[in-house]
Amino acid sequence: MAHTVTRQVVDAFYDAYTTGDRDKLAAMLHDDVAWSIRGPVAVLLFCGERHGKAQVLELASGVLQSVLADLKVTHDSVVIDGDDVATLNRLTARRRSDGRTIGYRFAHFIRFKDGKVIETLSIIDTFDAAEQMLGHSLAVADDAPATPRNLVLL
Repeated sequence: MAHTVTRQVVDAFYDAYTTGDRDKLAAMLHDDVAWSIRGPVAVLLFCGERHGKAQVLELASGVLQSVLADLKVTHDSVVIDGDDVATLNRLTARRRSDGRTIGYRFAHFIRFKDGKVIETLSIIDTFDAAEQMLGHSLAVADDAPATPRNLVLL
């Protein structure tokens, strides 16, 4: 049976993910889903690699919901090409630890197989997100000249 990825499918996926709706999200995930959010795991607990439906569901309904509340994703751009989806987004949420509002941009690449999400890759503005989650600016070394190999020093 042919499955068509539509904007409605993409919106339903983001709704299930941001609300932590385990049942709706489970219905949209392939059993062998590979999930990757690039970023510093020690600061952004929801970053890292997850493999399989159980790990992704724990991320969405457990880890993510324990760190952030009132998640909202606004799409700046959505491109759908067959089973592949690319989005440029703005995330806003409230930190559960202190109620502070955070917001950052991220690109999300999603691949569907048989109508279900089989692979995702999120690339977030990790420097901005980390500063907001920590609640302070990160120190950047100013004693080394910028070169193509060290454009950002932490």
